[in-house]
Amino acid sequence: MISLFCNVLFKVTILFLMVAAGYVCGKVHWITNGGAKEMTSFLFWVVTPCLMISSLQDMIGKVSMGSILLSGALSFACLVVCVAFSHVLFRKVSPQRGKILRFAVAYSNCGFVGLPLVEAVLGERGVAYASVFIAVFNLSVWTHGISSMKQERQIDCKKALLNPGVLGFVVGMSFFGCSIHLPEVILSPVQCFAGMNTPLAMVVVGVYISQVPFRELFTDVSLYWVSAARLLAIPLLCFFILLPMHVDRNIFLSVLILAAAPSAANSVMFAAQFGGDTRLASKAVALTTLFSSLTMPLFPILVQYFY
Repeated sequence: MISLFCNVLFKVTILFLMVAAGYVCGKVHWITNGGAKEMTSFLFWVVTPCLMISSLQDMIGKVSMGSILLSGALSFACLVVCVAFSHVLFRKVSPQRGKILRFAVAYSNCGFVGLPLVEAVLGERGVAYASVFIAVFNLSVWTHGISSMKQERQIDCKKALLNPGVLGFVVGMSFFGCSIHLPEVILSPVQCFAGMNTPLAMVVVGVYISQVPFRELFTDVSLYWVSAARLLAIPLLCFFILLPMHVDRNIFLSVLILAAAPSAANSVMFAAQFGGDTRLASKAVALTTLFSSLTMPLFPILVQYFY
């Protein structure tokens, strides 16, 4: 148990150091607001598709298609729970503020925080199942997530399908289904761009946090409700939904860990891309990431006890 807490604390500390680098760059104006938006566009259109293709390439030959489909179905079920639960919250706040808070509850930082913890707890096989969750996450966040952030009641199917997250998943899944390994000359730069995902996203978050007085992180009561919902209520709901199914323990635990991760960095990037409140989104990501070092280890321990 102590080892698990230390693993999570170590991963979260790494993320905060990356955020701190962005914070300093923002404070001394090495990266401006315009620069952060351009970095966000680069993340969307180059890094995200490469991340999808790279993660699916890594799964070829390691897991069966049946396990992949089961993991995908359970990941989808958990994301439906996350989105449904978020929609009942913050109905009395303004629409501009509410859409940020609901997004921060619905979508977890599964790639940046969850994936390293899955790797630490379950190893390579857990990473394979976690990659499926991340693929389903990207499909959801680039369809429902964008429409909710833009406050559009209907999803534009053309835009939903022609976004970098979905396109990257389709290309990557095609290669996976046909067991096609990309040649090294192509795969190597794809993996390099995919590796930029975490540091670049955390730097962008840090730049936006630099525009928020530090004391504001702890004075907004709504952010404590976001933290409780994102870090405790949602993973507990997912746990009790998955428990009676008696699925493979690796699939169960990988899905649960990713569902228990703090608010997604996409909260900040989407707010920047679509004219939302980046200050509020940055505070939600920062505070939930801080608290996650205490809450995320609880769920692997819970699975070990009950499963």
